[in-house]
Amino acid sequence: MTRLRFLVLLFLTVSVKSFSQKPIMLDDIHYYVSDSSVRLTANNYFKKFFGAKAMAEQPMNPLSFIDFLLLRPEQSTINISSPGPFPGIKVGDPKRWLRDKVEPSPKNPPMYGVHWLAISTRNLKKTVKKMLKSGYDFAAENFTLPLEPDANAVAMFGFDYNIVVIVERPEKAVTPNGIDHLQILVKNLEENLTFYQNVLGAEVLDKKSRSVLLKIGKHKFVLSEPEALGLDREQVINRDPKKFVANIDHLGFLYEDVEPAFYAAQANNCKVVMEPRQMMYYDKPTPYNFCILMSPDGLQIELEEESGRVSGRKTYKAIK
Repeated sequence: MTRLRFLVLLFLTVSVKSFSQKPIMLDDIHYYVSDSSVRLTANNYFKKFFGAKAMAEQPMNPLSFIDFLLLRPEQSTINISSPGPFPGIKVGDPKRWLRDKVEPSPKNPPMYGVHWLAISTRNLKKTVKKMLKSGYDFAAENFTLPLEPDANAVAMFGFDYNIVVIVERPEKAVTPNGIDHLQILVKNLEENLTFYQNVLGAEVLDKKSRSVLLKIGKHKFVLSEPEALGLDREQVINRDPKKFVANIDHLGFLYEDVEPAFYAAQANNCKVVMEPRQMMYYDKPTPYNFCILMSPDGLQIELEEESGRVSGRKTYKAIK
């Protein structure tokens, strides 16, 4: 460990209670889909029902194994990838791709981590009718949001039987649809609240029994224990690195510089999977630096930095 790094880590350890390295924003919500055909299905799903646009990536580093979709400018992208390995990308442990595949099914038990992505719509009835006509079905009966029981919302199954919640927000916005919030299922509310506050600088907007509403940048997150969602805690499974489940695999947060945030996370005794490093693609450097942490329940959190970008993506390209 270099002297400079030691001094930075020492400072953060001493002042961790008063220091919070906030990200610029939630930058990406990354789905791993079950196979390449579902990758196309997922792209079309977000395009058809929610008006998603595909993003133009860095021309020198296209990262062709990831699709970047945007519902609303300046919000997080929704990223979609098939199961690895990925051409041009080297990983420290090749065995990470040797996982037992869990076949997507509506009968699969709920798992700790992102339980649903909630998307806003101006007309809930119209959106749901369109989805039902295309063969998608309801994921729950008598559905209510844990912190907004009076909100007009519906839980639907999407591709790979991922749950997508549609929330009616009739107020005018830049686009008819946008990311409303992320629902994260947690074992222990207080432990996770501490993680999101100390590591990601989350602001508490509302808190009730077994649920809390957080804001990080311009995005909202709801942390809930199983009971708050009407789930049997005994039926909820842990995230298992030896199994591949087609779902939201990780969340990425954008920083101007990831290293101070990484050292702050270390000072908070977070589980570190990978220290900051530059992403290489076909042995050539990309504009991306990132590191990987784990939430208390094993949800992968990536702290990301992209050279020359300190805000959400804006550039579109046509979906092929």
